[in-house]
Amino acid sequence: MKSHFIKLASSAAFSFVLASSAFAGIDDRLDTLEKDMQEVSARNPQDTLGASFVTSRPEVKGNNWFLTLDITYWHTKMGGTEYAYSLQPNFSGNVLLPQINGDMKENDFGWDVGVKVGLGYKTPHDAWDIYARYTYFNSDDTSSSSKAEPSALVSLTNFALLFANKVKSHVEIDYDNVDLELARSYFYSQYLAFRPHFDLKTTWIDIDQDVQITASSINGGTRPVNTDGLDFKTKDDCRFWGLGPRVGIDSKWFLGYGFHIFGDLAGSVQYGYFKTEAREFVPPSALPFIPDGQVLKMKHKFHRFIPSVQMFLGLGYDTYLNDEKQHLGFKLGYEVQYYWRVNQITKGDEFTFNVGQNQIQTRLAFEKASEDLMFYGITGEVRLDF
Repeated sequence: MKSHFIKLASSAAFSFVLASSAFAGIDDRLDTLEKDMQEVSARNPQDTLGASFVTSRPEVKGNNWFLTLDITYWHTKMGGTEYAYSLQPNFSGNVLLPQINGDMKENDFGWDVGVKVGLGYKTPHDAWDIYARYTYFNSDDTSSSSKAEPSALVSLTNFALLFANKVKSHVEIDYDNVDLELARSYFYSQYLAFRPHFDLKTTWIDIDQDVQITASSINGGTRPVNTDGLDFKTKDDCRFWGLGPRVGIDSKWFLGYGFHIFGDLAGSVQYGYFKTEAREFVPPSALPFIPDGQVLKMKHKFHRFIPSVQMFLGLGYDTYLNDEKQHLGFKLGYEVQYYWRVNQITKGDEFTFNVGQNQIQTRLAFEKASEDLMFYGITGEVRLDF
């Protein structure tokens, strides 16, 4: 009897231990599951539970600031820089006959170096980032064309039809831009991350074109004064300042060993303020009653909506330093920035001069270039989180 009781007691104790172990194992698994759920779920402003995307931004042991430095090597393309065309004038007495064939001359920009600098802060609020970036770029080009008589050039920037032996054009572009971004980086899958951002964008673009026209002797039969060898000049400029929203998305495609492919795309529409000015000068000997030679000064102030788009894609590398107290990132890729209708330089379209009975009638017609501006080329970036 006593032996039977001992067996029952032993069995009960063993069962209790097994049950306790089982419940303890369930509790551990529930705790682990709860932690996992907290990592992949979040409560939204409506206080309901939903899926949470894990942040993909670089996290370091220290402050939440980061710096970026970009060096750009870009080529500029802009419409509206045509300054002259070549032809073979044909005269019948003092009458200029129509000329059909011609060769257009325009400025063609080269490759230039620019810079971007940025400062960002990784906020604790849902892993949002605040990032400000400034871009500076300058490009200029000088182009000229010469023709020996009886060939000639005709300037496209002044009003009066003037045959020239030589025409020289200088165009300069100053570009300044500031983007203020609010963004969040997150993993979409194990090897793919996105960074949508909503921004405020402001841009300054200054465009100047100076043209010098050296008159040809073949103007003698068509001008009341001798202009042979005299230099005529035009100075045109366009000042743009824009402000507007910008939206975009950056992507990272992780390859392993710290390397990734990136592709960034953003677009903006800015409300822009334009200020243009067109001036024309003649040599004092041609018009002695105008001492400074300025025969035209036309200003115009107006507003336009200017859309723009930016694309940046290439290869990147990330690594951590000093026991993950700093993060260092590198990017090298191809970048394009495109602005629609931002070149609004004033062009002389038509000049008519009629002498009637006891009266002189003149008429000037103007038009805007309304041409696009594009920067494209190589951009390299270094980022430091600390």
